[in-house]
Amino acid sequence: MRSRGLAVVGFLAIEAIGFTFQSLAVMLAWMAGEGDFGVATDNGAFGPSPSGFPVAFSESDLYAYGLVNLVIILVGIGLTVAVHAWRARRRARKNVVTVA
Repeated sequence: MRSRGLAVVGFLAIEAIGFTFQSLAVMLAWMAGEGDFGVATDNGAFGPSPSGFPVAFSESDLYAYGLVNLVIILVGIGLTVAVHAWRARRRARKNVVTVA
């Protein structure tokens, strides 16, 4: 992509789809009683499966999940911008004309 902004928007669009799918998969697995991701507790990584609504949850776990995903997004944006800058420098170096 020639535009850095378009590259970042493209990355964010892909990340939004991936984040939504990841969140839904984790939530459904936990609600089905299959939440033993890493076997952090006897009842799985996210505690016992809910028995009804509203579902009780820890706000600190919610913020930690959001923080981890924010870090992933920021690293992805950083890589996207870095690769775009690297490609632009490389392209500019090929187009340099030396006058003797």
